[in-house]
Amino acid sequence: MNNLFLAKSDVQLEETIVKHTKTLLQELDRLKIIYCNIPNLRCDLLEMACIYHDVGKINTKFQNKLLKALKKTDYLLEDLLPKAGEVPHGYLSCAFIPYKEILENKEEREIVAQAVYYHHNRSAANPKDLKETILYDLPKYYLSFKEAFPFLLAKPKANFKPYLNRRIRKQRNQEQAKQFVLVKGLLNKIDYAASAHIPVEIANPGLDNYVDKFLTVKYKSGRNELQNYLLEHQKENNIVIASTGIGKTEAALYWIGDSKGFFTLPLRVSINSIYKRIESEINFKEVALLHSETESEYVKNDLYSIDYFEKTRQWSMPLTISTLDQMLDFVFKEEGFEKKLATLAYSKLVIDEIQMYSPKMLACLLVALKEITDIGGKFTIMTATFAPFLLDLMVGKLNIPFKQSCDPFYKKLNGEVIVRHRLIVKNEQLNIEDIMKNKIDKKILIIVNTVQRAQEIHDALKERDDVFLFHSRFTKMDRKEKEAAIQEMGKLENKSSGIWIATQVVEASVDIDFDILYTELSDLNGLFQRMGRVYRNRILDHERVNVFVYDGGNDYPSGISYRDKYSVVDSSIFEISKQVLQEYRSPVIFTEELKMELIEKNYTTQRLEKSTYYNEVKEFLDILTSIEEYDEDLDPRITDLREIFNETIVPYSVYQENQNTIEELVAKYSKTLRIKATNAIREERAKLRDKLYEFTVDIPQYRVTNARKLNREEQFLKIGSYESIKVIDYEYDLTVGLKYSNDKKLFSSSQIM
Repeated sequence: MNNLFLAKSDVQLEETIVKHTKTLLQELDRLKIIYCNIPNLRCDLLEMACIYHDVGKINTKFQNKLLKALKKTDYLLEDLLPKAGEVPHGYLSCAFIPYKEILENKEEREIVAQAVYYHHNRSAANPKDLKETILYDLPKYYLSFKEAFPFLLAKPKANFKPYLNRRIRKQRNQEQAKQFVLVKGLLNKIDYAASAHIPVEIANPGLDNYVDKFLTVKYKSGRNELQNYLLEHQKENNIVIASTGIGKTEAALYWIGDSKGFFTLPLRVSINSIYKRIESEINFKEVALLHSETESEYVKNDLYSIDYFEKTRQWSMPLTISTLDQMLDFVFKEEGFEKKLATLAYSKLVIDEIQMYSPKMLACLLVALKEITDIGGKFTIMTATFAPFLLDLMVGKLNIPFKQSCDPFYKKLNGEVIVRHRLIVKNEQLNIEDIMKNKIDKKILIIVNTVQRAQEIHDALKERDDVFLFHSRFTKMDRKEKEAAIQEMGKLENKSSGIWIATQVVEASVDIDFDILYTELSDLNGLFQRMGRVYRNRILDHERVNVFVYDGGNDYPSGISYRDKYSVVDSSIFEISKQVLQEYRSPVIFTEELKMELIEKNYTTQRLEKSTYYNEVKEFLDILTSIEEYDEDLDPRITDLREIFNETIVPYSVYQENQNTIEELVAKYSKTLRIKATNAIREERAKLRDKLYEFTVDIPQYRVTNARKLNREEQFLKIGSYESIKVIDYEYDLTVGLKYSNDKKLFSSSQIM
């Protein structure tokens, strides 16, 4: 053969099959050195899959395709099978595997054959084309390729079909299926890393040492009881109940230690906050951020590079802070699911604030924990409260192994659990009079269930110059500023005063410490999360109430409905919570012990089994646990993991005010799409995209539909061949955000650019 047996068409690299394969083997060695005890893995089978996965690329049609892409048409090969279609190289690679010479039994042969055959998701090959290519095309190059490829042992043979007749599935053979997931998944992981020219894994330099130093420098203290507990239980799956502000993040990092770790939280704002703490304060630089806006966050923090982004995307970093939706889609067991599950087989997964997930996501998480522990991975659930019905599902239905600490961990001072909250429940709607009567010059936090209600309260208080609003319906540019402002006022050392009105965006892992909370009731879990934003890191040192809870009186608070599928919590769970809180109509010290006791008594299977929430969790569990590997007919109810029906739009007034800037960004971004994507171009594209999306707001898809019905949405920004952003005439204001009240149609043209 007159070419170099090319593996890829990159003009700069012109990488050969031999070079690419050797890179895979180097990365396999790196993986074995860094994580030398991957549970259940047969490294010999993985090595064989790495060696033979791309050998099928020595066929004429594939090599000619690469030569044409490289504009080296003088080297094109004679095609003896011009009428045959191109056969995917993974299928042809199976013809070279020396099954009986090396592999002891049929189970092993099936693992290697199917790992190689399916290492890319390709359409089925025409049986005649497959056979003819193996018999008449591959042998032309076998001897010359063998000289360059020292691993090649056998001539191509078309006798491997028996090893592909039945897909390897858990229902057929659990142990074989487990080994196949590891071999196929790690082959994909190593192959993708080698193709991206990044390390398959980066060694953890000792995360616990960084946390030790951080605690010593910042707090002048050593580890607390919770942190010591998780340090001592690094080899176990754990469920830990611990009060807010006790140092759960640091405890989780101690548990990860020098292992590969993933840290998950429900909200992007929380994830971004934890990532910044670890990267900047704890000074652990080998950390990645993984969610739908990763590139944007890297750009904002001046951390963007193609290398860093690729390491993030390929799960190469020793610690990744992520949303669950980026990780758990492997529970659907579609083609390619093995890569994520195989990585989690030697990783530790931290789940923070499990009570905040929707029924669908919770079901996915529980099934994922079952799959992860079965294959060798570890998990720790950290939460301020843990519902007993979850224990019943984990133990009774899924048989997930874990250790639960005997007692919850409380924030203490001088050995005593600190008291932080004096609470009163009011049987009425949240009212402005209560707030206005409070003459105390303090930092006041108002949390309600909906953006609309937050805007209404802001309008009622707008005559004051110390009232601010924070919710999800601001443009990304404005939201970033408001998030920074609320976090600045929420610092304990900040002695300024004012009123912040917010929604549940501040419920989890936003490190703020206000003096007084006025909140609508959502449910017990939501209430306790909100209480964690008040007197977060200090002892209640006065006799005044610092938490006012409004249960709606004879009606529901905002966002709660027994008919509306968009209710912020299940109405029956709201009713249970409201009933439980009836006895706190007079001021009462609300201890951490009491919070956990109320969850323990009321979020039981018996009390929740008639709720829509509980039955949805069970329904999705039944669906997920019945899925077979590679089932193409997934139940449509579970194909969207996040159950977040949002769409990104630009409010028309924002477009008008910034038209020149937006159009210039669109033009520049579109131009980069027409240029070969070098590292510099990709970085420029990411920065332009980030600047453009600063003018956008995420709104529910049904609001987009409503806008269309009202003839208020027919425009869009075209930013590429396959992507556009709708421009919708919803009212927007820098102070209050986007409103849905304006039905006036301001424009009629169908396209802006």
